[in-house]
Amino acid sequence: MTGPMPPRLRAPLVIIGAGLATGLADVAVRGWATTPVVILVATVGLAAIGYWFVGGRDTDRAALIRREPDERQAQQRLQVQALVGKAMTLAAAVAFATAVALDATLWPFAIALALPVLTAAVGWARYGDRQR
Repeated sequence: MTGPMPPRLRAPLVIIGAGLATGLADVAVRGWATTPVVILVATVGLAAIGYWFVGGRDTDRAALIRREPDERQAQQRLQVQALVGKAMTLAAAVAFATAVALDATLWPFAIALALPVLTAAVGWARYGDRQR
């Protein structure tokens, strides 16, 4: 029986798996075309090799690649995720207002606007203050 997967290898394997899935989906939808497949293979290969080398270093970025963040890095990640969530919520609201102004189909924008509201409600219910 083999041991657990080295943390340094996890990110390159995820990149290769995502590239393989993307390539298979592209070939299934558009058919076989040499140029896009070669570009995808080269990009995925270079990214996986780059992540392998960077993941072996003793730096903050390498710790994140290996999924071994310290408290400061975990806090930064939460701040980045919060900023992304706020930006996406604002973008959904602007898209909905624009769709209303242009008299466009509203249901895709309504879903995009309702999703952050629903996830915020679930988040407050799950992680909010609880009296025990």
